[in-house]
Amino acid sequence: MYFFLRNNNSIKKLGIGALFFCIFVIVIRLLIPFEFSFSNNLIFKRLLPKIVFPFRTPILKLNGHNICPLHIMVLIWLTGSIIQLSKAIIIYKNFTKVINKFPVVRNPEIQGALRKVLQNYSKPMSFKIIQANLVSTPMVLGIRKPWIVIPQIELSENEWYYIFSHEVAHYYHDDLLIKIIVEFLCIIYWWNPFIYMLRRQVSKILEMHTDLTATKSMCESKRIEYLECLLKIAKHHTGKYVNKVVLNFDSENVSTLSQRFHIVLENSTQKEKFKLKNVFFMVMPVLLLVVLSFCFVFEPYSISPKDASDTVELTKENSYLVKNRDNTYDLYVNNKFFVTVNDVKNLPADLPIYKNIKEVRKDEKK
Repeated sequence: MYFFLRNNNSIKKLGIGALFFCIFVIVIRLLIPFEFSFSNNLIFKRLLPKIVFPFRTPILKLNGHNICPLHIMVLIWLTGSIIQLSKAIIIYKNFTKVINKFPVVRNPEIQGALRKVLQNYSKPMSFKIIQANLVSTPMVLGIRKPWIVIPQIELSENEWYYIFSHEVAHYYHDDLLIKIIVEFLCIIYWWNPFIYMLRRQVSKILEMHTDLTATKSMCESKRIEYLECLLKIAKHHTGKYVNKVVLNFDSENVSTLSQRFHIVLENSTQKEKFKLKNVFFMVMPVLLLVVLSFCFVFEPYSISPKDASDTVELTKENSYLVKNRDNTYDLYVNNKFFVTVNDVKNLPADLPIYKNIKEVRKDEKK
């Protein structure tokens, strides 16, 4: 997914919808890290046990309980998740608390631009607009009672229209909810560097999807004006505080901004087409891998040291069989009777079989 989203041609061929679906499937899998009754365990006896079992070996005792490295790792995982969750809640609350101190925008030009945007939606919501010097880029936050925070910057009514087209589209796409879910994944899997790559890719595809929604009814000249506004906001971006669970008009880096320009401009001359082969080669493999991850579970297998001490390996050097008259077999290990068996199919095929003990003794003398 990372490499597909870095390539403009791949995005163009596959389509935003197909890429978005793939990311959605990956996110759902990460939200369900469980085994099910229909899952099949794939037993690994060599490499996997050597990796896993050292973490399950007790290293100390605490109040009569054995503590192994795995217990310590789980404790660190939970502690890190609690810290990350607490940090996210505190930052968001402090951010909204500070933003709420700024007055609601009453500027008729800005309000007029927002009303014009909301006319494009059948169920318009009431958005509160706040202008604050705390931010350098427009953003939307709030799910039930949405509000748009805009920077203190001079823009024309058309530019405000482009900004609100983008932010309102984010809201109606439920992008805020998606961002919250992804942040929740980052809190759970805070130790995994790939989860932060996923967050960046989700943010990128949300911005591209919103750009296409905001500009789909625009002519080419209006699209260029939209992109000029995007560039103007990007230049105004001074690195001020940006909360991770809000959605911004501009992008955090130049490469993403460049990709957004390409997607919008190319879409102005060529409508996105649904291509079955593209869906097959991209969506189906991702979907298949996710389904297989539910159906099969890799499990290490090894005999515990306690069981290993009571276990004997049967070889032709230390074991043999003596056939009885009732067609059963006496198994001897290290010249001592071990057990009587009815069938030798499950025993090593190279074990010698004798008619009686006398034959065993003769063979030993040779």
